[in-house]
Amino acid sequence: MWTGSAAVLIDFAPGCQRDCRASLKEARKICGPLDAVLVTHAHGDHINGNSLRVLHEEGLRTRCHSGVYHQIKARHGEKYAAILSPFEDALTIGDLTVRHIRVEHAPDCCTTAFILTSTRRGREFKAAVFTDFNGFTDEHVAFAANSDLLFLEANHDTELLKIFGHYGSEFHMSNRKTAKFLHKICKASAGQPQAVVLGHLSADCNKPHLPQKEIEDYFNKHKMPVKFKIHVAKRYEPGRIIVIS
Repeated sequence: MWTGSAAVLIDFAPGCQRDCRASLKEARKICGPLDAVLVTHAHGDHINGNSLRVLHEEGLRTRCHSGVYHQIKARHGEKYAAILSPFEDALTIGDLTVRHIRVEHAPDCCTTAFILTSTRRGREFKAAVFTDFNGFTDEHVAFAANSDLLFLEANHDTELLKIFGHYGSEFHMSNRKTAKFLHKICKASAGQPQAVVLGHLSADCNKPHLPQKEIEDYFNKHKMPVKFKIHVAKRYEPGRIIVIS
């Protein structure tokens, strides 16, 4: 995500150091200099030894909740401590303000969601990022309310999960849960978001059209029109650039 004066990555874990460097190069082509990497949790598909080594070489600071900070250090040792910085309440990066909230994910894994806000010409813009979680509370709904951009995990379809099975899916959001969460966010907001990005889809237990259909069906059932654009993130390719205006 980037604004006129700040640019951050949220989670960064390409598979090898070459891919890490290539990803940073591509990101800088789009948004210019990067200011920080925000990390939701310490699992290897969100931050790993290869990505930490490249971030350390680049001197690119990695910011996260203090619990995530300690779990990254426990997994990877002290050698990357110089670029790791925990924060508690609010973090200011250029014209971005970042806040986090704990979410439930895998056992003994400190995991957070983020909201990022920026004020321009007297108007606050807000983005919310929820990935790798398995439920939500009213506090999470209030945290995400009035977002212009929402990134939400839509991990699996319950019927496909019955057929294929997948260890760990109980720690992730089903399409149905995501639809319900999104509906509650919209109900709690003054208006609907401009865009919703659905990500972290299971390769076996989901299909790109299924979470969108679940959302449309759920909103229709509860007599609420879908006024936002839905984007489904690809697993291994960059998505389209989304401009919030």
